[in-house]
Amino acid sequence: MCSGEKLSVSITSTTSTTYTKMTHDPKKRHDRVMLAAGALFCVIVGLGIGLIIGFLVDTSSSDSKPARPDKRAEFKRMVSASNIRETLRELTRKPHVAGTPADLETAEALKKKWLANGIDDVYLVPYKVLLQWPPDDENEANRAQIVDPDGTVVFQTALKSDDLGEEDLMQDGIPAPYTAYSATGNVTGDLVYVNYCTQEDIQNLTTNLLPDIDLTNKTFLCRHGGVGRSTKVLNAQNAGAAALLIYSDPEQYTVDTSLGLQYPDGPFMPPTAVQRGSIFTGVGDPLTPGYPSTEWGYRLNEEEAGLPKIPVHPINYGDAANLLRRMTGPQPPEEWRGTLEGVDYQVGPGFRGEDAGRSIRVVVNSYSEQRWAYNVIGFIHGEIEPDRYVIIGNHRDAWGLGAVDPTSGTACIIEISRVLGDMKKNGWRPRRSIVFGSWGAEEFGMIGSVEWTEEYYHLLSSRAVAYLNLDIAVAGNWVFRPSASPHISPVMREAMENVLEPNPSYPGETVFDSFLDKTNISLDVIEESYIIPKIGAGSDYYGFLYGVGVPCLSGFYYFDQEKYPVSFYSLYHTQYETFRLMDEFVDPGFVSHRVVSELFGDMLLNLAESEVIPVNVTHYMNRLLAYYSNGLNVTTYRTQIVDHGISLDGLHKSLVEFYYTTEHFQNKIVPSVDRNDPLAVRALNDKIMMLERAFLDRNGLPGQPNERHTIFATAKSQNVPYDTTFPGIADAIESIDEANPDAGWKEVEKQISILTYIIHGASSILKAGGNWTEVMHGNEI
Repeated sequence: MCSGEKLSVSITSTTSTTYTKMTHDPKKRHDRVMLAAGALFCVIVGLGIGLIIGFLVDTSSSDSKPARPDKRAEFKRMVSASNIRETLRELTRKPHVAGTPADLETAEALKKKWLANGIDDVYLVPYKVLLQWPPDDENEANRAQIVDPDGTVVFQTALKSDDLGEEDLMQDGIPAPYTAYSATGNVTGDLVYVNYCTQEDIQNLTTNLLPDIDLTNKTFLCRHGGVGRSTKVLNAQNAGAAALLIYSDPEQYTVDTSLGLQYPDGPFMPPTAVQRGSIFTGVGDPLTPGYPSTEWGYRLNEEEAGLPKIPVHPINYGDAANLLRRMTGPQPPEEWRGTLEGVDYQVGPGFRGEDAGRSIRVVVNSYSEQRWAYNVIGFIHGEIEPDRYVIIGNHRDAWGLGAVDPTSGTACIIEISRVLGDMKKNGWRPRRSIVFGSWGAEEFGMIGSVEWTEEYYHLLSSRAVAYLNLDIAVAGNWVFRPSASPHISPVMREAMENVLEPNPSYPGETVFDSFLDKTNISLDVIEESYIIPKIGAGSDYYGFLYGVGVPCLSGFYYFDQEKYPVSFYSLYHTQYETFRLMDEFVDPGFVSHRVVSELFGDMLLNLAESEVIPVNVTHYMNRLLAYYSNGLNVTTYRTQIVDHGISLDGLHKSLVEFYYTTEHFQNKIVPSVDRNDPLAVRALNDKIMMLERAFLDRNGLPGQPNERHTIFATAKSQNVPYDTTFPGIADAIESIDEANPDAGWKEVEKQISILTYIIHGASSILKAGGNWTEVMHGNEI
């Protein structure tokens, strides 16, 4: 009899031979042949299974083999701040925008560096993707102008960024101000100030500030903040705008000189800085949604890709002040006013005084091409479970020199690879494989990482343990800001407890202690599941978490936002992200870089070496219960659902089931696993790996077929508060058409049913034996 209960097949030779008299009965001969064939098949299959399992997992018991040593302390001792500093200096000598020859040079240099560091295998993985750049000819440069009725130019925004006398900023390759994927065009009309260009701002304009003015074909001027830049473009398009100008107001991006100086004398934004960025609303290559942009892949036409339909151009706040000072129209509410000097933020339309009768002209001549973007993928193959992958990555492309975003992260990953390579040269090899990823074209919409997760979806969904994202490593030197998928957040906390805070004002404190102190978190007040914030959607973890269902961790060092109340770091995506900015102002001595490298090395080794993947699945359960019990109530969605006669009983039962299942799994199944049985450990780890995948809906969310995470995906509607409740239900409610509400409420009922099925399926993943197929019980929590 074939048996799959043992890990290997014992084959015993014998000298005795039994002779059986041959028979001429065809049926009996057939039976004997089939019996012999079956026996041989069992032996071959058993031997094959034994060999496969012997390859995939260590079959030795803990009695015959000592436990693997914890290498995390050794790793931390080997990290060098001076190495990271020199690496960052080298990486920021030249700009490396995606799709340019310099970007390929950095990919090839990184491959060479990783191999020299001792990484086993390194590959360049190319994707042919649609990218966009500003025109090379200054005569064709993107711009905004104030023009007389006869077309005479009275004022023009800066065609390129001021180099401020710095040699690093004088070189070619730093792009002129532009937004990627803007529509091209030359439009002239009246200028209207729209604050942040949120839906509420536009509603305020049409209802209160400019009720008698048709906004169609007006050029909108807005400031960064409130919503993302792609959402601003979408809102402007929907309001009928002909073009959009975006600037960074000093209220959000700089501070009083008593607190800090502007670049080049400090880390804050000068009036010549321009924030670049993508305005594509999707992720990945715009022409291959949902599928990898390989050379042979099918591509949409650009007209089908959902790209912006109006010209969009970013300007510096010095030029924005020049425009706003000339504007006419009503005074806006106080919350619309920034801190531009001599500006009262009148909303228009058009100009006043000597500029009355003049118009704003916006010219965008950016060009789009399909070019190669390159990922660099490196492997340290695992010793015991080589087919299980712990992945760490960051993107390589920048909008210029990129000393903060992303090259601070790249420098740390190179240092992590050096230390692990040295450990490997000294005889160490991880239990599971460690995969390094350097992603191309992230700034255009997480393109490199999304294309890779699309191409290797099936492999990653069956083999990836976790993804660690190190986009920006250091944007300040005050506090570490972590984020993680709920159930894997204990890995983040443990690392933060293992690494000392670098700030000398907090001697002996761990990074975790410092995090609690500086964010005013009390362990007596906040539930453990919420200490580490949930991960977002704006970096390379997107394809892993939301596309494949791989749990993710991320984090970076940040500045003291109470002391310096600016939005993100001040010089974000500007031309002034130089090595000198980091070396003199952001992280002198590179101690924060060293600590980030230690933190990520600790997490990487914990996930790659732990026999049982270190998670707490009850953290996931607590998030779901909060979305259900608090989120639906806070948003009034529960009341609306009940008022329309739709039952939540099934969803409630699925949550009760998930509560008891996760509690049992974490407190009974995990502690009781037989660690001397590698197949039992493997089976347990597979359940842990599959939990995040269980929350993906293969059909996508309402109106977002490529958004599949039913718990943490970003809702399509701007009316849904962030991180409060289930996006599918929320979007279904928000999209109800008043002309046909019955159909809308049927969709709400459908989304509740889908979510019920999804959560029940997640419980099934964690159950033992055959009781995964049991019917949900309606017990109370």
